[in-house]
Amino acid sequence: MKKRIGSIGSVLAALLALAPPIGSAGAPTWRCGNVYTDRPCAGGKPIDVDDGRSVEQQRDADVAAREAQDAATRMERERVRFEARNARRDPIVLDSRSKPTQPASQAAAASKHKKKKAKKDEPEYFSARAPGSGKKSKAP
Repeated sequence: MKKRIGSIGSVLAALLALAPPIGSAGAPTWRCGNVYTDRPCAGGKPIDVDDGRSVEQQRDADVAAREAQDAATRMERERVRFEARNARRDPIVLDSRSKPTQPASQAAAASKHKKKKAKKDEPEYFSARAPGSGKKSKAP
C-alpha cells in the first residue's frame, strides 16, 4: 500500500511540475501608481502581461538565470572563504604619525650635502620682511 501511494505522489508531482501556472491564466493585472496588483484600485489601469516569448526562449532564459544564480552563489562562497582566511592574519595598522624611513642610499646622500652655516645675526627660522622694514643701514 505504501509503495502505491509513493508512486502516485511522484506521478502527481511530475504533472504539477509540467502544468502551467494557475494564477496567470486570464487574471487581469492592475497598475496602481508604482504597484502592480491583481485587484483593481482607484485610478488604476489594467495592464496586459502576456509573455510574448516562445517556450524555448522562456526555457533558455530560465537556464541563464539559474546559471547566473549558481555563479553568484559560488562567488559568495569564495569571498566568504577569502575573508575568513584573511581575518586570522594580523591586521594592518596604518599610522599617520610615524615617519617613513629613508633607504640607506638616500640617508647617505643626504649626509654628504653641506649645510649652510647660519650667520650670527640671522635666526634659524625664516621670516619675511617688507622692503625697507629691515635693519637700517648706516648712513655714510
